[in-house]
Amino acid sequence: MKYIVTVLMVVICLCPLQAMRKALVIGNANYAEGILHNSIDDATDIAATLKDLGFTVSLHKDLNREGFYKAVGDFVSALVSSDEAVFFYSGHAAQIEGTNYLIPINEHIDSATRCAYLSYNTSMLLEELSRAAVSIVILDACRDNPFEFSRSLRSGLAPMKAAAGSQYVIFATEEGKTAVEGENRNSPFTESLLANMRTPGLKITDFVQIVSNEVAIKTRERQIPYSTGILRQDFYFAKAEPITPAPRISDNLPVEAKTFTPHGVGSIIVKTSLGGDIYLDGNFIQSLFAGNQATWTDIPVGIHEIKLVNPRESVIRNLKVEYNQTAVLDFDTKEIAKDKIEEKPVLGSINTNSLSPEPHFVKEPPLPIVNNATNGTGTLIITAAYECDVYLGGQFIGKVEAGQKCKFAKENAGVYTLELMHRSLFCRREIKIHNKETLNLILTTSDYIPYPDALLYVSGGTFQMGTYFINRSSEEHPRHEVQLSPFLMSKTEIEQKLWTEVMGYNHSEIKGGNFPVTNVSFYEALEFCNELSVRNGLTPCYIIDKKLLDPNNLCVLDTLHYTVVCNWKANGYRLPTEAEWEYVSRCGDSYNKVQFSGSNNISKVSWYSDNSEDRIQEVATKEPNEWGFYDLSGNVLEWCWDYFDAYNKQKQVNPKGSEKGIYHIARGGSFYRPADASTCTARFGFASHHKSNELGFRIVRNVH
Repeated sequence: MKYIVTVLMVVICLCPLQAMRKALVIGNANYAEGILHNSIDDATDIAATLKDLGFTVSLHKDLNREGFYKAVGDFVSALVSSDEAVFFYSGHAAQIEGTNYLIPINEHIDSATRCAYLSYNTSMLLEELSRAAVSIVILDACRDNPFEFSRSLRSGLAPMKAAAGSQYVIFATEEGKTAVEGENRNSPFTESLLANMRTPGLKITDFVQIVSNEVAIKTRERQIPYSTGILRQDFYFAKAEPITPAPRISDNLPVEAKTFTPHGVGSIIVKTSLGGDIYLDGNFIQSLFAGNQATWTDIPVGIHEIKLVNPRESVIRNLKVEYNQTAVLDFDTKEIAKDKIEEKPVLGSINTNSLSPEPHFVKEPPLPIVNNATNGTGTLIITAAYECDVYLGGQFIGKVEAGQKCKFAKENAGVYTLELMHRSLFCRREIKIHNKETLNLILTTSDYIPYPDALLYVSGGTFQMGTYFINRSSEEHPRHEVQLSPFLMSKTEIEQKLWTEVMGYNHSEIKGGNFPVTNVSFYEALEFCNELSVRNGLTPCYIIDKKLLDPNNLCVLDTLHYTVVCNWKANGYRLPTEAEWEYVSRCGDSYNKVQFSGSNNISKVSWYSDNSEDRIQEVATKEPNEWGFYDLSGNVLEWCWDYFDAYNKQKQVNPKGSEKGIYHIARGGSFYRPADASTCTARFGFASHHKSNELGFRIVRNVH
């Protein structure tokens, strides 16, 4: 029997250790010298996020010296050489003679000597963590020093020497500088960490650069995070889903060609004279510029399906990959022209077998040209069934009250298009005004038709943009007057069924026709607007040049840098400006009444972190705001047109944001963000190429 046991022990010892992802998270807040308001929430939220990303997490709050040493000791003793380890600390720290110390609570620290003795030495921390294959250290601890012996301490933290090839240290701000405590639930640094940790396939170096840029913008460059260390292997908080090729062979291939060779790999090169998304065996793998090519290695030998999809084409080709060989596929313009899919119908005439049997949008009749052939003026009297804005020949002339006679005198004689715009209905008819005569119109409910299903009319007006509350982020100040022209806006976020119908693909993580589309970049949202405009016989708003790099896009992380120009006079669909979005969210200037869009009770109107079960929900399942718009305080963040920039106090008319910038604005909160991030005035910024499972959009149209 003892021989059997010996053999078993040898076998066990020879088995490779299972690599695991482990995290130690510490938040210290309740210091005798003063409470840190973000630290506990920072640690709690980071721990929850890392747990969701597959880490085994040990979370500790308000540790004294003994507790700190025990927590670190227990954590590192469980590490093995194959593990990935993350250490996050939020709290006070001190720099003494070039060494950093993490400070516990409930310790009387009145000198540098006692600080060094009672606190945890970060050099020792790095040494302990080095037993893991990879260790990531994140310190949100560069705050102002509250201790009385401050002359013995230098501001901020000192550089730390990470183990070459296996350690990476991320600081909340630069060497010798202090970090900002947040006015919201999280510090600006941790807020950006949380916003980007879930992005799949984001390398740690790119992750830090994004966080650094975001924090710099939030704090107006008062705080700029930085990192140190070199890793031999790539590290991702959220790992990209691996591509698992699966044969999807078309029926026209010979039978013998439909089987994969079980062993061996080769490479694929795909070229295209037109831009588009490339799919390998049904799996999205990359977007390509027009005229560019891409190479993929380690592709199993056999027949593979390659698909090119863009707003105009959807073409499938089969490609044979041979052992240790490179197969080349060229989607050229002539070839694609042969297979070009049929022109899609206007969405107002989709048949009952369509993805959207209840069309969201319909083609509207064109406005007749005003004919002022008759001299003089006349009078127009309107009795309307609803309160409406009135337009005569495309010009706003006033408002009418429901059921009351409203007189418009001295209108130039001629032929006009008369339009009455209600929130969800409109009336359009051709009228003729005669000199010195009165035209008396009585309009009943039957004279009105609904707007295209997903659109609501927003009357123009003036409001105070920005927050009323002084404790909100500086990004939401100062309040300033904004005047807007009327427009139409979709009452919900764009749903997946409409997106799929228009674009031919759907990259949303959680799929369902009535769910908002997600994982859509700023550029893709613009392309959708253009395609939908063309389908409905409207003039597209955007000119997108994928070959010309945009000098106004200052984001170094944007791998696409498409040049985009907006025709603001076009009648097609576009993204809302930030001002338009906030105006609708607040129903004009009603933010003094409700903090969230539609209610002070966020649960009534929003899917957010406390009620969403960490996933998107179907649109329009919460209560709308008083103007009839849904989900403006949650479910998914929504792209806006503007570059992220600071507010100023000057009055603005139809503002469109700065001409250049790093990030484009997103508004509205999301399913995994807290209530503080879901108010009508909360602002976020993302790179134009950025995609995430919490980021979607809605659309607007000019009235004329």
